[in-house]
Amino acid sequence: MGDSIGEFTLNHTGNVYTKNDDGVVVAYANFDGEATGFGRVMGTMAFPLPGSGESSGTCSWTGQGFPPDSPSTTSSGEGTWELVNGKYAWKITVPSLEISDGRTIRSEGELDLDARTFNGKLSEAS
Repeated sequence: MGDSIGEFTLNHTGNVYTKNDDGVVVAYANFDGEATGFGRVMGTMAFPLPGSGESSGTCSWTGQGFPPDSPSTTSSGEGTWELVNGKYAWKITVPSLEISDGRTIRSEGELDLDARTFNGKLSEAS
């Protein structure tokens, strides 16, 4: 992981479920909170759910940040999730999160399914 550039603290605000063209159910989890350097952040994490009993899978993030003293930014990236052993939580890693201002950063955090929070760290992409 590259040098740390901050943290994020997001609250889960709800889900939407659809089926994709392959018939796989996709959960779209919406979040709202704060992130270092991005101010207020709102976004959606998509989780394809091909069956039951999986302990890992793919995901993607699409969102928008509203820094207090600069224009808003958008962000998107592909990542992975995996169950956290002994907890009702998923570890989520997005190694290459593209920001509309030209930066690329790494996001790594934990989605606590009981608390309905998604908190983690932002770092330089390596």
